[in-house]
Amino acid sequence: MCHRLGAEMLQAPWLRVSRARTGPGAVRTGSRGSLLILWVCLRFCAASSVRSPWAEYYGTKSQYERLSGVPQHDTDWLAPANCTILQVNALIRHGTRYPTRKNVPRMVEIHQLIREQGDPGSSLVQALAGWHMWYNERMDGNLHPLGISEMVKLAKRLAARFPALFTTQSYREKRFKFLTSSKHRCVNSTKSFIQGLESYLDLRDQAGGQWEVNDGLLRFFDHCQKFINLVENNDTALHQVEIFKKGPKMKRVMSNMAKKLGISPEAITAHMVEATFYLCTYEFILKGIVSPWCDLLDEEDVEVLEYLGDLKQYWKRSYGYKINGLSSYKLFQDIFQYMDQTIEENERNQSISHTVVLRFGHAETLLPVLTLMGYFKDEYPLLANNFEEQKNRKFKSGRISPFAANLILVLYQCNKAQGLEEKYKLQLFLNEKPLPFPHSGNLVADYEEVKNCYQHLIEALKFSNVCDDLSYFHFIFFLFLLLLFIVYH
Repeated sequence: MCHRLGAEMLQAPWLRVSRARTGPGAVRTGSRGSLLILWVCLRFCAASSVRSPWAEYYGTKSQYERLSGVPQHDTDWLAPANCTILQVNALIRHGTRYPTRKNVPRMVEIHQLIREQGDPGSSLVQALAGWHMWYNERMDGNLHPLGISEMVKLAKRLAARFPALFTTQSYREKRFKFLTSSKHRCVNSTKSFIQGLESYLDLRDQAGGQWEVNDGLLRFFDHCQKFINLVENNDTALHQVEIFKKGPKMKRVMSNMAKKLGISPEAITAHMVEATFYLCTYEFILKGIVSPWCDLLDEEDVEVLEYLGDLKQYWKRSYGYKINGLSSYKLFQDIFQYMDQTIEENERNQSISHTVVLRFGHAETLLPVLTLMGYFKDEYPLLANNFEEQKNRKFKSGRISPFAANLILVLYQCNKAQGLEEKYKLQLFLNEKPLPFPHSGNLVADYEEVKNCYQHLIEALKFSNVCDDLSYFHFIFFLFLLLLFIVYH
């Protein structure tokens, strides 16, 4: 069976072997070809015995269904006793996408290095040198067909779990609100979700499938000047990341790669190592194959690279800086405003304007919101020098925000309540799994209780200047005072 599979795999673009030559070099070429066939056979058979090449370490490039799994226990979604659902309020990351433009040159760089300097006698180097570079800059983060499928299936699962809200009538009455980032992968995720929903409801006229682009809410990080100045455009903001890249853990990964390729360790850069990991990741996620790029790394290597990715997310999108979480305050307020409006309309016996509110954004949208809410905070910060101590960390970006990640808030009205404070209850789900409330650990909480916990984050007036960076104004004011001092003295 291995021989047959090896022959089939040789047809793959990355395993093409040049035709045998005649003359003195024929034996050598044939020998290399035999080595390559043997390598393919052994590699494929080894791959068939494992679930995937380290899928648990892919960070925010993780595949939703493979890592998180689709929940099978519908009991997790049962409404609290004596309660009726009023609203589903969700924040959804776009589905699986192609690599972004900035990663492609790095992939080309490592591929070119292998072709020029790799050991020509190595079957692994031969496989990598013959690999077809199918990535290009035109892909630039476009939604992959797998991402379309993820959104379609997510829409159908949510509709099946909340049949009282996901109805044809509500959809036609435009009580579904769709908000999206302007990025094409988010817009296309929204379209795909709507497609899945309309298919489930057996609708063909797109009666309620309009969406609204709102970057102010879903790309708040582009509009928060304090975040831009303190983190995004600050060369020292990712200091811990840069230290880790130059540290012993990453040097060991580079040395390991260089040894397998038969080239000098000095020729390998951190960018090349990251590009190699991306190639392994994307080949598996997008093509479903265990790529030869994966053989340049071992499990200890990918643990290091996962930590490197988590360090970036921690310092740029999460607890590394206070502004990371605070930058999402308008989106956080928007979520509660829709629930407040629903409760107010319900108390007045009015028809609820929006029974389903769905927002489509990015990992960079979801992580700050969860940070603001206090989720996945470790006792100690993630640093360049505490990799070993953080192996069991809470903050693992792949488990929190893989492709198609989703945070779902479900609002209920409950009978037999003692008062208004107990009348409305809330449930949270992250990636379709129950998420306990951080303040109590309970899976169901009184809405007023939750709101009181976050009151300081919800009141807009207290955060009217959250994103205003006054440091520039202070600098100008200081110069003005200095000028006055010089003039009058």
